[in-house]
Amino acid sequence: MSQPRYRHLKNEVDQGILILTLSPSRLEGDAMAESLVEEMGAAVAQAAADKVVVNLEHVEYLTSANFRPFLAVRRQLQSCGGQLVLCGLKPAVAEIFHVTRLVGVGASSSLFQVQPDVAAAVALLTAKPASGGSKG
Repeated sequence: MSQPRYRHLKNEVDQGILILTLSPSRLEGDAMAESLVEEMGAAVAQAAADKVVVNLEHVEYLTSANFRPFLAVRRQLQSCGGQLVLCGLKPAVAEIFHVTRLVGVGASSSLFQVQPDVAAAVALLTAKPASGGSKG
């Protein structure tokens, strides 16, 4: 089965985890934000994913309007008990996320989990039990 093509992202599945790699280097403006909300939401729905990695390795800059796609996917996944991890944040992009407090030093203070790259993000999501894990 072939995957749909998107204008602003590439999607693939690795170990049952949907990986969305954003292709634009600049995420700015309402039109870009709306397009990404639609594309990312459609990719998550089409893959019936509950664990998603968003790879931002190509993104050099983003505006606050372009937090909407990440917040929308996070909300979409939370409704089914899913998880979202961001990765590949360049220093300037990471700073924007830190200044806005969308990511922080501790997991409890962060809206988003962040890993350095796709492999680390996939490892984090595969290490956690999907649901109903028991304490020993």
